[in-house]
Amino acid sequence: MNKYKYTIICAMILGLFGYSQTNNLTSSPYSLFGLGVESNSGTGRNSGLGKTGVSLDATYGLNLYNPASVATLRPDEFFLDVGGSAELVSFSGSDTDDYQSTYNFTNVSVGFNSDGKYGLAFTLKPSTSVGYSLIGLQSNVEGSSDEFVTNIEGSGGLNEIRLDYGRTYFNNLNVGIKASYLFGKIEESESILTTNSFLEVNEVNYYRGAQLGLGVQYNLLDKHAFGFTIDFPTVLKGTKDVVIGKYSNLAYTLLEETEDEEIDSFDMPLKLGFGYSTKIKNLMLTADYTKNLWSATNQSDAIGDYVDQNIYGFGASYSVDPKSFNYWKRVDFRMGLNYNSGYLMVDDTKIDTYAASIGLGLPLGKRSLLNISYTLGKKGTTESILIKEYVNTLNINISLSDLWFQQRKYN
Repeated sequence: MNKYKYTIICAMILGLFGYSQTNNLTSSPYSLFGLGVESNSGTGRNSGLGKTGVSLDATYGLNLYNPASVATLRPDEFFLDVGGSAELVSFSGSDTDDYQSTYNFTNVSVGFNSDGKYGLAFTLKPSTSVGYSLIGLQSNVEGSSDEFVTNIEGSGGLNEIRLDYGRTYFNNLNVGIKASYLFGKIEESESILTTNSFLEVNEVNYYRGAQLGLGVQYNLLDKHAFGFTIDFPTVLKGTKDVVIGKYSNLAYTLLEETEDEEIDSFDMPLKLGFGYSTKIKNLMLTADYTKNLWSATNQSDAIGDYVDQNIYGFGASYSVDPKSFNYWKRVDFRMGLNYNSGYLMVDDTKIDTYAASIGLGLPLGKRSLLNISYTLGKKGTTESILIKEYVNTLNINISLSDLWFQQRKYN
């Protein structure tokens, strides 16, 4: 075992430790709805390319946008990708202006190709994130002039364990399948304060369920690549634990306590992804379109309805000479644009997101990379009761490559 294998194993352990410590938090008030906001998680270069990757292979590391891509790992190649992100979000609304920062683990992924026959990858990552705080909501007691103050806080989200499998046929056709298990909890704490009492409601919702997906990639003339993905709809089962207590005259009274009570399941929609990329010398251009059919789930939220979601992504990367011995000529420069229409309609207004990104792929060896990207996004609007967010995101991923499974030769 050479030095890279020790490095990979250490990085994997650190990544898993980091994952166990994170709460998958976001600071977005929009995480109040549904299962939270979609997590900003992905492998190496995708975040710097406008979140595109349906047609991209594994030349620069693992690609979670299409399970077929793992088939393009080199024979006997082992890849590890570990990442994290930092977000600074500023909020503006009809009566609020604020900013918050969060730091999160984004993924740990390992993949390999066994003798060039097939590719296999295992990933652990956040799927949705919840992190909201509504403090100091004042109301009047019905039929009285007395007031009470309500504070509501939420945290948690869903996580995903995922297995990708891919094979190559006819030298230019990659076919893949992915199997995911989604699980996690969403905690909400509500406190109601009056002049002489304090009511506290703690509710924890647990969700779990499996999902399957397929992916296809086709390479034409080693210059044009096409990709297609489908994630089949599934149902996440849910239960909840509730504890309600009251503080009055310095005494605590337990009013209600329930465990494992069944709640409404949550329907995940059919998702379709299409991608195209092309190479012009050392310039690569890529474009993705994703359609998530939320309206078919017939779900609604307390103040909004679920609608079909459209996501458009465009990216470009350039390196002077990927095979050069000069370090800076091998650096991969990236940029991208992304538009997400959102899946929630509030007062006839979609909560959509515009984002622009730039990134670098810094070589750490022949195939290993340190990937850094910065994304500026605008989400929502100040119309009606909504809030506008400006999200600054810094993503850092390390993609380590090594050759394993090879037999040592003796003379």
